[in-house]
Amino acid sequence: MKRIILYLIVALFYFPAFGQLTGHVNYEKLGIAFDIPSGWYGEEGDGMLILRSTSIPGVIMIIPHNQTIEQLTQDARNGITEGDGTALKLSGALTTLSDRAVGGQFSGTMEWQPATAYIIGMSNPNEHAPGVYLAATTTKDQYNASYQRLCEQIYQSVRFSKTNLGTEVAEWKKWLSGVRLTYMNSYYSSDYTSGGISGGYSTEKTIDLCSKGHFNFNMNTDSSISGDGVSGYSYGNNDGQGTWEIGVSALGEVRLILHFHDGKEHNYTLDYSDDELKLNGTRYFRTTEGRYAPDCY
Repeated sequence: MKRIILYLIVALFYFPAFGQLTGHVNYEKLGIAFDIPSGWYGEEGDGMLILRSTSIPGVIMIIPHNQTIEQLTQDARNGITEGDGTALKLSGALTTLSDRAVGGQFSGTMEWQPATAYIIGMSNPNEHAPGVYLAATTTKDQYNASYQRLCEQIYQSVRFSKTNLGTEVAEWKKWLSGVRLTYMNSYYSSDYTSGGISGGYSTEKTIDLCSKGHFNFNMNTDSSISGDGVSGYSYGNNDGQGTWEIGVSALGEVRLILHFHDGKEHNYTLDYSDDELKLNGTRYFRTTEGRYAPDCY
């Protein structure tokens, strides 16, 4: 719910003019298809689709998510309160539209401006596939029942289909089970002039993904600085242990997720291209044997 409110603010107050997506829309990778209402036009934004009309004020947003129906229901009942004058709460009953969808009207302010929205949250019946939020919103004085009808019209057109994301998840899990992932980076510079300073650093991060589902995470950063009046040396640190899994983001990206025992969570988008494994766009080396085998004991 927090994510959708932030998107609503951007779409309602800051997003540029609409684009030209109309009619039937099918995001095959996500397994989500729907129809844009007549007279509305879509513009793809950062992880969402924003619909605008030439004659009706406000916006309709279609946003993928990874929540269950239970989480959608609880978030709707809790509402959301952000800083900078943003708070939306249910202003009526939360309606159960199906066993996988809930809808309700929300009222409050967005950046201190009175606003009203009708929001439907839908979960996806297919494993590893995202559901969607449908949100029709405008200023409080412009809102009327037609926004709910528009939202429900799109809801009736939504179709979820199976994707190959489950196969991708299984393949990644098999390939990363029982391996060590290593990131290395180093830099050194020297200045031999009078009064110059020389120094450098080296960073090594290892993620040991054990076949039983736990991991060891270590990051060591060694840095040294020397020169007239300046010297120092620092040692590495250990960030703890936990459990790991392969999941899918709301945008259909396969991710490595590290759940630390202290409650922290690290997410890495996975990619393998040009014979290189990349986590969040950064190259890691995958090893399994000898001194570079994972520490899983």
